[in-house]
Amino acid sequence: MARTRRLDDLVASSLDRLHLPDGPLAVGLSGGADSATLAYLCIELDREVRAIHINHGLPNSPMMEKAAADVADTLDLSLEVRSIEVPSGASPEGQARRARYLEFAGATVAGESLLTAHTLDDDVETVVFNLIRGTGSRGLAGIPYHRPHNVYRPMLSITRSETRELATLAGLPFFDDPMNDDMSLTRNVVRSRIIPMLSELNPRFSDSVARMASNLATDNDYLDTLAAQVPLTRESGSVGVAVGDLVSVPEPVGDRVLKTMLVHALGPGGVTAERVDQLWSVAEGTSETQQLEGRVVVVQSGAQLVIDSDPGEADNRVVTLTPGRHRQARFEFDVARFDRVCHVAPLSKWQAVFPIDTELTVDQSGVVSAAGEKAWEPGIKRHPAAWYEPGSVGYLSVRATEVPG
Repeated sequence: MARTRRLDDLVASSLDRLHLPDGPLAVGLSGGADSATLAYLCIELDREVRAIHINHGLPNSPMMEKAAADVADTLDLSLEVRSIEVPSGASPEGQARRARYLEFAGATVAGESLLTAHTLDDDVETVVFNLIRGTGSRGLAGIPYHRPHNVYRPMLSITRSETRELATLAGLPFFDDPMNDDMSLTRNVVRSRIIPMLSELNPRFSDSVARMASNLATDNDYLDTLAAQVPLTRESGSVGVAVGDLVSVPEPVGDRVLKTMLVHALGPGGVTAERVDQLWSVAEGTSETQQLEGRVVVVQSGAQLVIDSDPGEADNRVVTLTPGRHRQARFEFDVARFDRVCHVAPLSKWQAVFPIDTELTVDQSGVVSAAGEKAWEPGIKRHPAAWYEPGSVGYLSVRATEVPG
């Protein structure tokens, strides 16, 4: 297809706002206009790039897989297709997202950056969605450009209307996912109803929200840096901070220190405004102790504010790793079960693969055992029990992420 002046202008404008990381790239190619455009722009820059498509096993997945294959064929782009099973749960969107990123992690290789095609519109929708649910400044900061360990969102300054026009003018055979019209999903309501209404009040609503999110992200990064300078003491079943260090920093920084402690003790889902207030009440001496969850309590121990589990329980508590997300010690473990042939050969110390019927446990120090045998120290090394022969049928893929702080 001959290039038009409008296509040339769109490409030039988009490339000016595209922020790609260095090194080889892998585009998460859904089959929609956004990811098709991202792949197109990477090729325009003559970057080393390939595509990965995740089939979610949903009714519309075959159509999306075909669209991804057609786009890849049009762009003469290498395409790897992977299939996942989305676990059931309270939030199907959230379950699908976690399963998708876990599969992406297994599909990328060492030194390769994964690109997702989130646009400025996605960023704005995320802010509004978080505002509706109730959020702090992190939620209002929108979608981060970088997600550990190797995920990047280079199109956050490009709009969805631009990607759609560019993909159309470039003749890319993208396909619109019918799930985007499902009004039972809150995000689709935000996209199709709420944001258009707010845009009637402020025609530049999306630009305003994106600017606010960018400013908040900068503020959050600065406050997080200050909070990380406050030393914490971590032991099996407990985490503490010197009360003097805590009360000497500004309250927004102190809040972040306490949230880091809550993540260590209870996982990301354990962070609430009420629990932060409970920690402050003990630190300031207005209460002697607070119970957070089960036997997890907050106390002052000498000069330290400590979140502690029942000692008799904490020293011996072992978590069984089943499909889903788990928190233990300073790690989050994402476990996915696959009943197909194993093609995975983990190159990172943060991922391991096991036969599907293996009983996996993780102790208080974060060491994973397979059938009672020490198998994996996340971020350090995999022992022989963690190796699984590619080509075998049925496996568990486990990825560990160290919680910041």
